[in-house]
Amino acid sequence: QDALRSSGSDGMGQISLEFYQKKKSRWPFSDECIPWELWTIKVNVVNLANEQERQICREKVGEKLCEKIINIVEVMNRHEYLPKMPTQSEVDNVFDTSLKDVQPYLYKISYQITDSLGTSVTTTMRRLIKDTLAL
Repeated sequence: QDALRSSGSDGMGQISLEFYQKKKSRWPFSDECIPWELWTIKVNVVNLANEQERQICREKVGEKLCEKIINIVEVMNRHEYLPKMPTQSEVDNVFDTSLKDVQPYLYKISYQITDSLGTSVTTTMRRLIKDTLAL
């Protein structure tokens, strides 16, 4: 949110929701995260003149975001999208067991902001290399 405000200009962005499972690796390598579903919502970032405009826009954006989330939930509730149920010893590879009362699928939420003027080829290549190395 602070990154959006500090940019001072309109732009574009995206919010991604990734579901993944862990694949155990042999020492000295860390576990590998393998995505089994990825949802991306693209957004336009705008600066509004006053609080009244922000309030109206906030309501509209909230309604649209709720529609998208409900759509994701409806699709994800179909059994063909879910990974196979793990054995007891592999539960930590598919579910977040750190919570006491509920064990959701492992997930990551990320966002990205870009300038509305577009990105240069150099910036795009840097981002591609950075994202590839982050895997």
